[in-house]
Amino acid sequence: MLLTVLSWLCSSLLVSVSGGKLPEAEVEIEVMYRPFICHRKSKYGDILLVHHEGYFENGTKFHDSRAEGDKQPVWFTLGIREVIKGWDKGLQDMCSGEKRKLVIPPALAYGKEGKGLPH
Repeated sequence: MLLTVLSWLCSSLLVSVSGGKLPEAEVEIEVMYRPFICHRKSKYGDILLVHHEGYFENGTKFHDSRAEGDKQPVWFTLGIREVIKGWDKGLQDMCSGEKRKLVIPPALAYGKEGKGLPH
């Protein structure tokens, strides 16, 4: 089990199309803090515990797990679509205690219209 903390951003993806198939949306990952010692990195099937903040592209915060609801971190299993695809991709290979900033395109979050989790 890994205890992780993350901040993430929802962002739109600008794509230049020059014919052919569109590239798959990517998660932009910035490591904000990594512990000096990392015995094991997260992988699909691991149960993670995360605090998170969500921001729109314009910087407006839309969610903060430390300030809203029961103020508890979220438990989920990595890689089985319990959370948005951007988390499943962006939280792989993390050390316990590592902090990341994720820029997640709509296709890997709530879509262009911001409606619910992907199915």
